[in-house]
Amino acid sequence: MPYRRLPVTDAERLLALETAFAKAASVPAAELAISTETKTHLDAFLPSFRMEVMQRGTALAGQTQATLAQDTQGARLKMWLSHFFQNLTFGIDRGVFPASARAFYLMDVSQESLPNMSTEAELVLWGGRAVSGEAARIAGGGSAIPFPPIAEVAAELAAYQTLRAEQSTKKDAFQAESEDVELLRPEADALVLDIWDEVEFKHRHDSASSLRAKAREWGVVYVSRPGEAPQPPPALTAPAGVALAVGAGNSVTAAWLAVTGAGSYRLVKQQVGTDPDFVVVGTTSATTLLVGTFPAGSTVRIKVRALSGTTEGAESAVVETVIPVPIP
Repeated sequence: MPYRRLPVTDAERLLALETAFAKAASVPAAELAISTETKTHLDAFLPSFRMEVMQRGTALAGQTQATLAQDTQGARLKMWLSHFFQNLTFGIDRGVFPASARAFYLMDVSQESLPNMSTEAELVLWGGRAVSGEAARIAGGGSAIPFPPIAEVAAELAAYQTLRAEQSTKKDAFQAESEDVELLRPEADALVLDIWDEVEFKHRHDSASSLRAKAREWGVVYVSRPGEAPQPPPALTAPAGVALAVGAGNSVTAAWLAVTGAGSYRLVKQQVGTDPDFVVVGTTSATTLLVGTFPAGSTVRIKVRALSGTTEGAESAVVETVIPVPIP
């Protein structure tokens, strides 16, 4: 017998709430499977939870980009420093510098190996020692290491420190957004539990398979127990709430409500008088898609279909809009 599995990730929590929200918006009030109190709670809570999850995602993207930039610059700095200390050793081997020159960089005078620069702190430490040590050695009458010149090393170090600070800021921002989501998580779990309990109670007199089918429409997830044959996935319904918006430059954007079980959506369009039939615009995992840009006065029609892997759902009704003609 399949059993109910509550969400364990924020993506699953958001999907459960959005599915229930979409279902509640698509049925008359008299046919709601949840209480008015729970629906009011859902209507008020979902936008804030969605916003926090999205903001955390944006912050994570910013941190990831900053980390990549820092790591790339760190590799450059490590290469510059490695060349610098290698050439110091080569100069000592050739007799250009005395072995005691290593002391300017706070190295053991007998150390021939490169300093350990495997961590961020070590990179900054040895970058600083290279810059200050070279300045002190030259001030004491020593000749500059020509390659790489210390000015280049200093520039690479400064760039790395800047990116490191930016990455730290982005990391703090992601942590703050993560904490915001964490604060909302208990309420999300409680709300999902309320919705699922009320939906199952509403259909408690149905057969088990009928109850599960109806509950799935509200986002309830059922999984098979070990050894049980997996239950066939519910049929994908036609996307509801399909709408078109005309924006700047006569661009047209389509939007629709999420469909339970859908992994992506395929949108087709027809420009009346130009396209003999509907043509594919594209496929997206989002619930919005740019249809295109059209001449003033054009009539544009679209239909949307939900997809789950290779399984196609029902197609939405045709929705159309007319591109406004500017008033002279």
